[in-house]
Amino acid sequence: MMLALAYLLIPAVIIIACQKSSLLDKAGVVVLSFALGIAIAAGIDLSVFFDSATISAVQKDISEISIAIALPLLLFSINVKSALNMAGDTLKGMGLALLSVIVISTLGAIIFNDQVADVWQVAGMSVGAYTGGGPNMAAIKTAIDGKESIFITMVTYDIIFSAMYLIFVMSIGQKVFGLFLNKYQPKNDSGDIDYAGMEHMADETAHGYKKLVHIKQLPQTLAALLTSGIIVGLALFIASLVPETYQSTTTIIGITTLGLVASFIPKVRDLANSFQLGMYLILVFCFTMGTMTDTHVFTNIDLGLAGYISFILIGSLIMQALLCKIFKIDTDTFLITSSAAIMSVPFIPVIAGALKNREILLPGFAAAILGYAVGNYLGIIVANISRILVGA
Repeated sequence: MMLALAYLLIPAVIIIACQKSSLLDKAGVVVLSFALGIAIAAGIDLSVFFDSATISAVQKDISEISIAIALPLLLFSINVKSALNMAGDTLKGMGLALLSVIVISTLGAIIFNDQVADVWQVAGMSVGAYTGGGPNMAAIKTAIDGKESIFITMVTYDIIFSAMYLIFVMSIGQKVFGLFLNKYQPKNDSGDIDYAGMEHMADETAHGYKKLVHIKQLPQTLAALLTSGIIVGLALFIASLVPETYQSTTTIIGITTLGLVASFIPKVRDLANSFQLGMYLILVFCFTMGTMTDTHVFTNIDLGLAGYISFILIGSLIMQALLCKIFKIDTDTFLITSSAAIMSVPFIPVIAGALKNREILLPGFAAAILGYAVGNYLGIIVANISRILVGA
């Protein structure tokens, strides 16, 4: 019980620290949650305090339960119709981003088949990670009964390579791709932004989580949590009606689909703090996964897996850029949609700021939301297609 509480509450300590330190806040609560978890994995032997089997069981349960409940919460407050209507060229750009990740991941599975064990699992989880985000990767791992060892190693490499991608986009990406893609043309001279009711996503700082402790909003926060729990329960019930082989896949698809359906119900969509609560559970997941990291991967690099993930990131970026050139999509739209696919919702305000383009913020959210919504479906499809192609 104490160990489970630690995993659930330490992200709150990180949030409080970020609220008090602007320097830590700039680093970001998501990054710090992962970093602290990895630091604990590298520097503290938890088996001295707890039984090893207990540690593994708690880590597995916390990571799976936090993701299952977080997914509907993230989807509840999304006005899908408004987001898609306002996306414009960004929707086209995101479609090209998704297509690029799917094609390159599948092609990579064939190329790296002899170098990466169970490459079809890696392909499916990679598509989830680079069309939606970490929650999708974790969900797909559950859906395809992916190996825990592969997933943990992938999470570690994903952190490293995604950080390198983010640095590139925020530093020279705009200049590099601006050499052959069109320049962004402002659509609103006044500079005003209509967030379409999704301004709650625009605050990437730790201060956005203060809403979770507002007493007046507590009933709605609990209602959002209860609704998410009901959706997870319904998905598990539906999954129990199908053959055991398909139960994991059915559960994840059920959670995603029911969460999206619920977002069209005004009373559910208007529940206060569903997004912030979902993001807090993502922090719990990030911290827990950090503590599960096999730090030996830093010294004993799996060149095959590292090469495959690099191939996906670089290959999909290049393919999307070429497609954007063909479809006359500008540099900023290309970068925000690529980032929406690879980095997901929490990083959109950071990247829009680096691009010095506030207009691209809401379309970026719309693109990232689309990635969250379809990532599970695409990852499961690619995993099964890749399994057939490599004969696994």
